[in-house]
Amino acid sequence: MKNINKGVVGVKLSQQEAQDTLATLLRDAEQGRSALAVLQGPQGSGKSTVIRRMHTRSRAATVSMVTASRWEADEPAAALGPLLEPIGIGAPADLGPALLHYLRAEPERARVLVIENVQWVDAQSLAAVRYAWRRLRTERVLIVLAIRDNDLATLPPEAREFLDDSELTRIRLALPTSAQIGEIVFTRLGIELPAMAAEQLVEYTQGNLQTILDIVQENPEQSWEQWNRWPPAPRALSLHIKRLLEEIEPQARAILEAATILGVQARLDLIVRLAQVTEPLSPLQQLVDVSLVQTHGHSGMVRLGFESQLTRMAVYHQIPLSTRIRLHTAAAKIVEGHGAMLGHRADASLLPDVGLSRALATYAVAQGQRGEWSSAATAFFRATHLTPNPQERDSLLLKAVDAIVAAGELRRAQTFSHQLASLASSPERDVLSGYIAILQGRANTANRWLTSAWQNAVQAQASDAMAVISQRRVLHSLCQLEGQKLLDWAEQSLDLAEVDSPLAIESAAIQGLGLAMMGRRDEGEQVLLGLLAKLPTGAQRQRAEMSLGWVYLASDRVELARHELTAASSTDFSEGSLRIALWAKAWLARAEFLMGDWDQALETVRAAQALQERSEIQVLRPLIQATAVMIHALRGNWELVEVHLAKSWAKIGSYPVMELPYRIARAEVARAQANHEDVLLALEPLLKLDRTQGIDEPGFWTWQDTYAGALIRAERLAEAEEFIRPLLDVSLATGHHSSSARYLSVKAMLSAARGDIDGAREIFEEALRHLEGIGAAYYRARIDLSYGQCLRRAGKRAECVAPLTRALATFTHLDATAYIERCTRELQASGTGMSRRNVTDWSTLTAQEQTVAKLVCDGASNRRVAEELFISTKTVQYHLTKIYAKLAVSTRTELAALTREGFAE
Repeated sequence: MKNINKGVVGVKLSQQEAQDTLATLLRDAEQGRSALAVLQGPQGSGKSTVIRRMHTRSRAATVSMVTASRWEADEPAAALGPLLEPIGIGAPADLGPALLHYLRAEPERARVLVIENVQWVDAQSLAAVRYAWRRLRTERVLIVLAIRDNDLATLPPEAREFLDDSELTRIRLALPTSAQIGEIVFTRLGIELPAMAAEQLVEYTQGNLQTILDIVQENPEQSWEQWNRWPPAPRALSLHIKRLLEEIEPQARAILEAATILGVQARLDLIVRLAQVTEPLSPLQQLVDVSLVQTHGHSGMVRLGFESQLTRMAVYHQIPLSTRIRLHTAAAKIVEGHGAMLGHRADASLLPDVGLSRALATYAVAQGQRGEWSSAATAFFRATHLTPNPQERDSLLLKAVDAIVAAGELRRAQTFSHQLASLASSPERDVLSGYIAILQGRANTANRWLTSAWQNAVQAQASDAMAVISQRRVLHSLCQLEGQKLLDWAEQSLDLAEVDSPLAIESAAIQGLGLAMMGRRDEGEQVLLGLLAKLPTGAQRQRAEMSLGWVYLASDRVELARHELTAASSTDFSEGSLRIALWAKAWLARAEFLMGDWDQALETVRAAQALQERSEIQVLRPLIQATAVMIHALRGNWELVEVHLAKSWAKIGSYPVMELPYRIARAEVARAQANHEDVLLALEPLLKLDRTQGIDEPGFWTWQDTYAGALIRAERLAEAEEFIRPLLDVSLATGHHSSSARYLSVKAMLSAARGDIDGAREIFEEALRHLEGIGAAYYRARIDLSYGQCLRRAGKRAECVAPLTRALATFTHLDATAYIERCTRELQASGTGMSRRNVTDWSTLTAQEQTVAKLVCDGASNRRVAEELFISTKTVQYHLTKIYAKLAVSTRTELAALTREGFAE
């Protein structure tokens, strides 16, 4: 059996990670362990770069490069023949032995064979590679096969079977990120791309680095601040398309041009109608044969599409201007949808058109009323380009950028910062600047802009602007966690805004949340349920769902919260807002955390993080990251703790909605490390906030028991009692169960610290009763751990076993290593629990459980085990729980020790 590093299909690597993997395989080969790697990735992902750098670093090895050609794919021995010709080969059937001889020719020196474009390797050469590989054992040989992802499906069955060999290492390359693209373009061309332009170039070119470099280099005068709706195509592709257009028949060209006008993929009946072609089959087949278009669908529902937007743009720029105008004009008469019709009319306009500009603006307002902000922004921008009036153009620009911000596309909005700064001061400009500052998390800056906007609007008696400013103040107050101000501004906004307008609906949604924050939970729920009753679908409903989900979460109705927050987390932003989806995902991760579905919570955080980084909405970054910090701290994944904690950092001047989750996350890390001084350091700044405006409302922000517990550990009992008593009184009076339980556990710890263990026992039992039926497994385990610790320290060794065992079972299910170890130590110290068997009985494990144990002890995470075994992470955790119970262990470390002993035998 070859001792190689087997890759995991599905895991995509950066170029550097791929280079490191190949370097490891080469070191193995130099030590006499033959290896074969398949390097795959999309076109432009950097396969050639990885190979070139490996070649540079392989100076101690003999490297042979073979590049297969499309034109010789059917020629026997075409790929390997030239390489092996010097050693003499007879018929193609002798190719395999000849290659094996070639690879073994220098036994004292490592040999690397790289074959690029495997999809074009002739059958005989590929068979020779398979023949040689099956006979290599301890030779110093590394074979690297490079292929594009899209070409894997075109390989013959025997080739696919060979590349699926479990003994191969699969290295899948990821496309470069927009940040990497920006760095490369600047390094090679000296052109600094804005982040948004780099991201759009990646999307436009499907991440093909060489194509991006060609586009930027060939268009040095192109302004990359704002994205061109009709971006240029690479010169080489344009010339190729030009030659094809000259060769195809006129009717085929007419169909192609019509398809280009109608979009990346359009209905064939509309295309044929626009092209005025009565017999489309023959010209359509010609277009398919030369790979200009693809067909999709059947039975009268056929659609015609381009392989990429690049190809479409290369065709578009070959269409004469007069023809483009004629086609857009005709398309406006046949397309479905008012917005599409206006878009084609705009694209057909050579000169300003006031009437069309106003029609587009009217359409944009209507789209905004439905919450479809991206399409509203597009229409406003088109309207901007068609008006000859500078003042009207400035007003439309403000509305367009405001729509972009409303959609949550903050990065795109920031590309207009210079244009906004050049506009004259006005309530509209100032409130937009304030809105952007809110999403950036700059509280003081937002307050200055909103104050200026309000003063100017009041002076001008601009009621429409005042309505917008009031709504932005509602959002600002929410981020400041100022519940009463939130309600006051919501009332102002609802008085000023048009009934059922997006402004009124969002203000009402946040008003419902604010009522709950201020202790008027039933009123808040009624407001939100009333909104949902009249908003059956669409973007505005998303706002009410998010607020209601948050209220449910704060009310211990975690299942209901998960349902509402999942609905509000939609990433279909034609039907919602990215900003609202981020709020929903942040709280959804918290709900999943409380329900014990920690792996899913981490997946939710990952999805939210990707959206947040794409949009650059900073105000929600700490809230998104906090749940990941807590889970990784509880599981002892300290490197990941540092990564997520750094991402959750909230600087001075940030909103309380940023500072609070950051400090709570820091405190949970310190608590997991049993560092109670750091818990106090993390949470003491929160005492300076006005906690009467929603921060201390039961269920909304859960940090108070952590702080009080740290005070007890620091022997500051009087302070802990003074701090927790009013919070407990409110929780009991309002019937909030999880808060009552958490605060009662603090009260019980105080009693135990003062020597009243009987009183502590009664209070702990009362705390646990409050958690019955609300699905708060994590809270119950924490309270059980504190309960068992207090009993054990009071000498109640027999009594402490039950709560500690319950806590251990839950923490084991959650894989909360930090607390598993703490429970284990307490049980061992009690002298009555955690007795270990002298001989481990491995026969009690099923075959699947043994496989899971081996993978876990090899260092695999639950997610990695799930991928390896094609099961869910929940199933992996279930198996681990059974394994721990059967082997009487409680941590991965203990399991690893037993596994080494057991499987060694």
